[in-house]
Amino acid sequence: MAKTIVLGYWDVRGNTQPARLILEHVGAQYEDRRILMSRPDWMKYKQTLGYDFPNLPFYQDEDVKITQSMAIIQHLGCKFGLDGSTLKDKADVDLLLYTAVDLREAIVGLCYRPNVSPSMIRRWAEGGPEKSAVHAVQAVQAVQRKSVLHDIPWDSISIEKRFTPLQRKLGGNVWFVNNEITIADFLIWEVLDIYRLLFPGCLEKLPGLSSFHARFAQIKGVKQYIESPRYKPFPIWKSEASYGHFEPNFISN
Repeated sequence: MAKTIVLGYWDVRGNTQPARLILEHVGAQYEDRRILMSRPDWMKYKQTLGYDFPNLPFYQDEDVKITQSMAIIQHLGCKFGLDGSTLKDKADVDLLLYTAVDLREAIVGLCYRPNVSPSMIRRWAEGGPEKSAVHAVQAVQAVQRKSVLHDIPWDSISIEKRFTPLQRKLGGNVWFVNNEITIADFLIWEVLDIYRLLFPGCLEKLPGLSSFHARFAQIKGVKQYIESPRYKPFPIWKSEASYGHFEPNFISN
């Protein structure tokens, strides 16, 4: 069968891995096109591809030609019926997608800081010390009111507390929305996996999310992909990242 779907991105996981996981799960025939050229060469090449807004990632199927990672993930949800069964479910899926994006962008902010040190990583994972008393109060209030994650001062809240609202949302369910697998589960799993790799042991105090992470890795398509040579845990980010391009070498200093 011809590969009618093309998904293009840098040769990293980045913000496109959830789309790859979705395509693997549904058994789609697709070309996982890795961009191996320099950024200046890419800037020239992208203008030849015929997209309205040339960018990475890019996606094309028999009907659709788009860029932007979230647009691609949401399109795949619609295309393969993974975007929720009811209007309420669809709203929950969107909420969880962008909650996961907040969590991912927080760690991107850390990993792309220059000269990331082991002590900085440890402080970021464990939380604190807070920059000020006001900073600490804001952090606690943000968690207590279950507010949007943008309200949380990321370097003063532990990973456990950052993920507590997400674990509360999952509760005793198998999947996050109406106990049906949706695109939200794919993005959440990818975010959890990034944290797990960069902060070993960080899910131990989050048994619900830890169980979800293990369960998701066994679903059709995803299990086979993760166990195949095509899957690479690293690099997560591009080479410009101080942390997450190479597999960490955890030094206790």
